[in-house]
Amino acid sequence: MLKEISHFKIVTGVIVALFFFPSITFGLLQAEVFPWGIILSSYIIFRQKKINKFYIIVLASLFLNVIIFSLYYFPDIKIPEVVRSLLAYVNSSICFVAFYQASKISTLKTIKLVKVLFVFLILLGVFQYLGLLKIFDPVFKFLIPRASSEALARVRRGVTLLATEPARAGVSLVFIYVVVRTAFIKSKRILSDILFLFFLTIIIKSIMALGVFFVFILLTYRAKLLRFLAVGLIVLFLIDISGGGGRSEQMIKKIKRQQSFGDATMVVVDLAGPRLISVYSSWLHTFSHPFGGGIGHWEKTSVDALLMTGVDFSEINYFKFKGNSKAIPTRSSGYISNLVLDTGFFGVFVFFVFLYAVLNKFWKIDKEAKNIIILFLFKIMFIGSVGPPDAWIATIISLKYLHYKALNKA
Repeated sequence: MLKEISHFKIVTGVIVALFFFPSITFGLLQAEVFPWGIILSSYIIFRQKKINKFYIIVLASLFLNVIIFSLYYFPDIKIPEVVRSLLAYVNSSICFVAFYQASKISTLKTIKLVKVLFVFLILLGVFQYLGLLKIFDPVFKFLIPRASSEALARVRRGVTLLATEPARAGVSLVFIYVVVRTAFIKSKRILSDILFLFFLTIIIKSIMALGVFFVFILLTYRAKLLRFLAVGLIVLFLIDISGGGGRSEQMIKKIKRQQSFGDATMVVVDLAGPRLISVYSSWLHTFSHPFGGGIGHWEKTSVDALLMTGVDFSEINYFKFKGNSKAIPTRSSGYISNLVLDTGFFGVFVFFVFLYAVLNKFWKIDKEAKNIIILFLFKIMFIGSVGPPDAWIATIISLKYLHYKALNKA
């Protein structure tokens, strides 16, 4: 199926590649995520001359939330933050719609492009890890102000690839790998998974990326999990004795020293920074605010939510050093965790109706499709910031490939 499809032309390929590198700003905008998704997807949808009706309802609910809470907080409303937060929600989800509606040829061309990007990122990661790209550091800084041309060894972290930090680079790479694995790796998948695990652990060194990949492994292997974990433990042992595991190594060693499950849990919460506590507090907040606290007003509502947890913030280093042991404004981790804080159960319900309308037909294909959907739901529930669209695009094109494959078999 893919052999019959040509690649994108060079200019088109570069433009489509920008979807997968949302951190590239060319110095045009002081933000971690550039709105390539909105700009390019709006053009694509305009050319398609159609848009998913359920997504229109999602957009309407977001705009309604903005209007109501803008009136509620007036005149203290911070318009730039409201606009930025709204665009973040749209930037990723609109890409999901654009690629869902894309033609079969465009989808398959995108998949072939993703394979090229995957090889490029693997090589880039190795070169950055070996310190061979130091001379190009100004170029990296121009493309992505927070990027680095080499591994962040001074803080025991890995490479950033073409992202702002190793965690974002690693999570993105996991979903790109899922596309490549789905469409191109037909045999020896266990070997490729082990090699990719090794790359994430040694080169990327991100607990978050490893966590996302392990969820994928749990879903994929299940009965064969013991065999995979045995190899994984050997990899971790080699990393342990070589001192090359970065934050993931640090977390494992700290957990091993704890005397109880509760102490081990606090180690994970502490090393996760604001991520785990922010997810919990966002959902806790919505029980008393079923319509949320308003898009763009997270600086107030996130503090209110954190205080509801009753946690001693002096026990979490992030708040100890950045907030003087007090709750401070914190963006939640995960698209849905942010959405539930801003729009409450109502906004999340509307959004899941939209997701169900899109994903339901793919869920019925096979186990592999189910695994990809569950991984995607895990990601948007708990992992990463709101705006990056790469995981959304990787998910939908992987599912569409499996759909085309199933139709060919039929």
